[in-house]
Amino acid sequence: MLFPASVANADDDEPAASEGQPEYGVMPMASQGSDRRLERRLSLQGRPKYDRRTVGPSGILAISGGVPIFVGSDIDRDVVRPGGSFSFLGGVDFGYGVFEIDVGYMGVPIEPPGMQREPLQRVHLGFGGRLQVPNNSILVPYISAGFAAQWWKLDTRTGCSLVACSTGDSFRFAPGLTFRVGTAISLCRSTALDIGLGYHLSFEGNAVFTQTRHWIEPTIGFRFWL
Repeated sequence: MLFPASVANADDDEPAASEGQPEYGVMPMASQGSDRRLERRLSLQGRPKYDRRTVGPSGILAISGGVPIFVGSDIDRDVVRPGGSFSFLGGVDFGYGVFEIDVGYMGVPIEPPGMQREPLQRVHLGFGGRLQVPNNSILVPYISAGFAAQWWKLDTRTGCSLVACSTGDSFRFAPGLTFRVGTAISLCRSTALDIGLGYHLSFEGNAVFTQTRHWIEPTIGFRFWL
């Protein structure tokens, strides 16, 4: 007869949970008027580290390198060799779309028969946009297009080679367009490896070319969200 009473007394002796204290093992929920940054941090804790669909607009920086290869029926591979390029990019990522501004340099070796090899050089300032498909995988495929303000230089003393015309010691302006497809491979929430293939064209411009020139350019680089 005394046993039930002793059990009841033991239960009465246990301290009651204080009001306002979270139950053990239960994550506290953000209430009205709480810190919005804390609410956002808690809501993202359960998402994969590479899922950027709910991050919102953020600044972006990128650096990349490429191998430009001129294409066309009149391109002699013994004269016009594959070159190299690098570029820096900044912009704003809105999730499914990105506004981008980039600057860069490109050099392509040209060696006409019987002449010394000279580099065809290009400096550019580009403006464009990217459409991408953010998702909860590590891959973020994209397509992009943009306008390029370009300045070309070819030091050969002849009038025109198979690709470009002599510009002496000066850079000459020629407008162009660029298109790209590729994918960003998320390494973490703020960094991705970017692999793409670009198609570029340059119009004749200020006596740089005798016709519109085309080249393709596989690229690889890194993107950083700020």
